[in-house]
Amino acid sequence: MKRKCVIFGTTDFGKMLRYYFEKYADVQTVAYTVDKAYLESDTYDGLPAVAYEEVEKAYPPTEYTMVIALGYKKMNQIRQQKFEDAKRKGYRIENFVHPSVVDESVAMGEGGNIILEHVTLAYGTKIGNSNIIWNGSQISHESQVGDYNFFSVDSVIAGKTVVKNNCFLGINSTVLGNRTLEYATLVGGAGAFVKENTEPYSVYVPARSICLENKKSTEMAYTR
Repeated sequence: MKRKCVIFGTTDFGKMLRYYFEKYADVQTVAYTVDKAYLESDTYDGLPAVAYEEVEKAYPPTEYTMVIALGYKKMNQIRQQKFEDAKRKGYRIENFVHPSVVDESVAMGEGGNIILEHVTLAYGTKIGNSNIIWNGSQISHESQVGDYNFFSVDSVIAGKTVVKNNCFLGINSTVLGNRTLEYATLVGGAGAFVKENTEPYSVYVPARSICLENKKSTEMAYTR
């Protein structure tokens, strides 16, 4: 029998995850939820929509799981907060790994990971919780990815790289092997390249692939 889940997030991303989970996983979406301040209707995508503050009354965690359909805003902190709060409520947070993924990982977190088409998780890789890894990204051999990170389309980390928590990698970005991305590193727009270990909150941009001094990743407009 399929597991019944509630999706947090009344957005196109939530609709997309409903499609993936229902097509490829043993999961049936029964409702959406969002913070009461953002609840615009009692239905969404043809299903009930309920205030998150009341979700466990209508859909108790003993009977339902949850999918967190949130992106990278505030360097993934909003997704982190909702993941941790849903866990406190008692919900199991679903992982999703697309069937086209090459998965040679040796460990994956308990929940919240969304790993989409044609991603490679190479030999010996370790993945934490609540990471979003978009189409075509490459996590090379023996690399370690922490929690609450966001990998945009075709981003690449070379072998034995460590990505700590709350990092963002832009489209077609690249990180050399044997490097460490510290907390909340922002590897910015398309084609950015990192060849060094980073500092927490550091920002890397494509133009000359350099670290922007005196700039924190959380100050960048599209991460707010």
